[in-house]
Amino acid sequence: MTAKAESHGVEKAVTDPQNAPEQLEKRYTLLSVIAFAFTTMNSWVAFASGIAVPLACGGGPGIIYGLIAGAIIMAVINVGSAELASAFPSAGGQYHMVFMVFPKSTRRAASFFVGWITIVYLMAALVSCNFFVASSVLELAALWIETYQVQAWHTYLLHVALCIVGFFPTSRFPGAIGWLGIGIFFLSLMGFVASMVTILTVSEGRQSSEVVFRDYNNTSGWSDGWAMIIGITACLWAYSGGDAPTHVAEEVPNPSRNVPIAMCVSIGLGFVTVLAWIIALMFVVKDVDAVAESTVPILEVYNQALGSRVASTIWNVYYMVMFYDIVLNLFIFGGRTIWSMARDGGIPCARWFTHLQWNSPVRATALMLALQIIVGILYIVSSEAYSSFINLTLFNLNITFAIPQAALFFRGRGCLPERAFSLGRYGSAVNLVATLFIILFSISFCFPVSLPVSGSSMNYLVVVMAISWIILAALWWGGLNKTFTGPREIIEGSTLYSDVRYSMIQDF
Repeated sequence: MTAKAESHGVEKAVTDPQNAPEQLEKRYTLLSVIAFAFTTMNSWVAFASGIAVPLACGGGPGIIYGLIAGAIIMAVINVGSAELASAFPSAGGQYHMVFMVFPKSTRRAASFFVGWITIVYLMAALVSCNFFVASSVLELAALWIETYQVQAWHTYLLHVALCIVGFFPTSRFPGAIGWLGIGIFFLSLMGFVASMVTILTVSEGRQSSEVVFRDYNNTSGWSDGWAMIIGITACLWAYSGGDAPTHVAEEVPNPSRNVPIAMCVSIGLGFVTVLAWIIALMFVVKDVDAVAESTVPILEVYNQALGSRVASTIWNVYYMVMFYDIVLNLFIFGGRTIWSMARDGGIPCARWFTHLQWNSPVRATALMLALQIIVGILYIVSSEAYSSFINLTLFNLNITFAIPQAALFFRGRGCLPERAFSLGRYGSAVNLVATLFIILFSISFCFPVSLPVSGSSMNYLVVVMAISWIILAALWWGGLNKTFTGPREIIEGSTLYSDVRYSMIQDF
């Protein structure tokens, strides 16, 4: 079909109300999008649940210098992705970008794959954050009730309850979640300052600067060099969620400008806050092994630093609020990604999920809720399988960042339209370095974090990844290859197929 014929078909879809897909309203401001980006990444808060591995891989120096290296790595990756988000803003995020930069012969299959691994990444991120909240609630109960023993099924049931509670406001009042995010944004910054003051003024005893900055204590079992790589890999978690603004791109004015701003601001603020907080924390941690072995590491850190159950409880409640806001954000992003894929025929029973209620993708968000209930069972069945599935979060996110940047580098940057945020002559270098970084750290993600390896410490990421890819292949060849049209985008209030604009940019 020629571009002219395609344009005629799209024009008919636009002018015929029965064929034109429903659209999301412009409900978020620039500040809302920045808040979405920062509170989803929320580096100094989110990293509280992942400090055990870098501590084991090098103590203070391992975690501090790992965070610096991780910031550089993720900044390069996110800047390259921000340029693509500026060029192709869409609720579909990365899978839209892939469609626009891939050859015509492979772009549908490639964007379908990236769309689904984005859904898997969001699903894994949501279940991870929500289980952290559920675990924190129960560990706090155990802190005050000595006879109470936390059971896995208790945590799962609380996870389900928290998901159900989160589903209703995110589907019915998505605009309110944007305003809530602004409040949480400023609450996070105030909490950062208060936490620093509390830790450094109230805690008893201090580690020396030698221990914090120079005593490289590697207890992982790996050689020092590879332990540092493993530690940096773990530190990348502090900067995950950089794609958050892309999934609300259709609901913010001037997304070509505002989405990249939010992505860059979040990585900058994230680096400053998490590094300062970790340095302060390392001066007061007394028992690194206890932190590494704790179910909720940050609770153990505050117990050691403050020596007060009341103070620890206050800060634990604060962290639960911060993490639950991430859960709400991920419901927003997950619902919109599923809705976008359904709009393009990329999920089973797609027409049922494309309908908007209250100008919100309620049914698509409900599907994410159902997936949370199902996936959460892994927590009860096998802690190893659950942990490996959670590792898909950053692993899949980085793949969705790498694929369009690699295509852009090897096929040329001529397919990029005019955009508010451009890397100019540095673009090719950024795309190449970002791709190489992701290849290296995708490999290191697959290694166990410590030696010797046992059944409980083995990293089953490769197995979980292979199973997920087999399922995606089955979906594609099971019929979705016939229904998936490729992404659509919203331009000046009209719905146009991306491949029409694509052919106008450059005929591949």
